Amino acid sequence: MKNPMTNPHYEFLLSPLYDAHRLDHRVHVEDLCKSGLTDATVRLQRISDVPPHMINLLLGFSTPRVTSAYLIPFPDPRGGWIDHVRMKIFPPDTSKKGGTTKYLQPKNSGQRIFFPLATLDAVLHSTEPLYLVEGEKKALSVAQLGLPTIGICGIEGWHAAGARDLHRDLDHVALRGRVVNVIPDSDVRTNAAVNRAVQGLAQALGARGAHAKLVLVPATCKGIDDYLAASA
Repeated sequence: MKNPMTNPHYEFLLSPLYDAHRLDHRVHVEDLCKSGLTDATVRLQRISDVPPHMINLLLGFSTPRVTSAYLIPFPDPRGGWIDHVRMKIFPPDTSKKGGTTKYLQPKNSGQRIFFPLATLDAVLHSTEPLYLVEGEKKALSVAQLGLPTIGICGIEGWHAAGARDLHRDLDHVALRGRVVNVIPDSDVRTNAAVNRAVQGLAQALGARGAHAKLVLVPATCKGIDDYLAASA
């Protein structure tokens, strides 16, 4: 296993350079604001602009079309940071056939679970209903409501590649007897592969003693947080 201290992105997270850096790029601020995230959430989660000269270094590959990016660090539920980062890139990469890439991470870095810090204690130790949300920013917006929340990066992000059990990061979460509200993207209604992934997640949660509940947010709704706040 690679020593995380030898990884440039991990060293960057622990460096005085990252401590001194902030989120002040206008496009980045507007993007996070559009997602409903407050300044307090951005600061607590330590979301930050990436110095342009470090984008390729942190990813480990060349991104000639990317002009700027902000970094979303992944908290370790045991404290500190997981050796894993994701970047929202600008402009999005539309070079791949049939899709647009908005986020990048180091190659072969796999899947990790995203823990919003605002509700981390309740996620780990309470028996309150848990919200499992597809997407880091959406997870943060739900956590802003005070609801215990975790995020997955894509609908298959709840497990490691080649496995169908829950990701090892979820070993730290109290699940037995707990209701887990699963909130996928709206394409669960129309995409058979997404629907299968949600069913697999429900089965894996059941195997850990949790009670999965699918929450379908109307496509016309402005945001998950608005929908949940109105439903409370």
